[in-house]
Amino acid sequence: MMIIKLDNRQIPLHYQIADYLLMMLDKGELSYDSQLPPEEELKDLFGVSRTTIRRAMEHLLDKRLVYRKQGKGTFWTESAKAIKNEKLAGLNRQIFGISNETRVTVLSKRKEKSSNEVATILKIPPESTVIVFERLRTLRNKPMSFTINYLPFSIGMKIKKSDLEKRTMLETLEEVIGIELGTIEHEVEITRANSQISHLLQIPVLNPVLTIKTSVFDAIGNPIEVVWTHFVENMYKFKVVLGN
Repeated sequence: MMIIKLDNRQIPLHYQIADYLLMMLDKGELSYDSQLPPEEELKDLFGVSRTTIRRAMEHLLDKRLVYRKQGKGTFWTESAKAIKNEKLAGLNRQIFGISNETRVTVLSKRKEKSSNEVATILKIPPESTVIVFERLRTLRNKPMSFTINYLPFSIGMKIKKSDLEKRTMLETLEEVIGIELGTIEHEVEITRANSQISHLLQIPVLNPVLTIKTSVFDAIGNPIEVVWTHFVENMYKFKVVLGN
């Protein structure tokens, strides 16, 4: 049997094992509908003591991600089944600075021919018809970001402007369209404001803006969206806290 080696000296081993099991669950290597492997099997899989495995299980129990049935084993809870979507939605809101104080205005929904870049990312023929949404976010009545979403026609036509007034696009894709999300890729760079960005964000033309290009894929790897989000430089703040 192959042994999984976890050697991050900064994090206790039982926490690493608990996180690795959750990762296996997200990737489909463990099933939501079956019990977790027995302690003896996990001990051999990770090459650790039974005590370490028990501490990992206790950590998952404390987080209400698993439960035990006397004489039958350990099983995933409903909270564990939802954890992948919670992580994606939560991290997306964190990356884009979305809070209860953030207000969104859906400026437009339209059809247009895809550029070569959009067609390549979405894996569609050049100049295919795509659906484009433009949105402006404000924080305390000040412009914060301008977002342009490009979606394949078959997906974008199912989304209404009203769907995006209280949801992020990722939440809309999950809750309204019913798509199971997979990988989300972010690329960050500094660009210059064109006339449209200048007008909407109330900054001079050619001022620096922080631009995030986001490519979104479903659970089986199909591209479902590409997004450009332009931030007013001093309105962007991204903080990640990793802990127990």
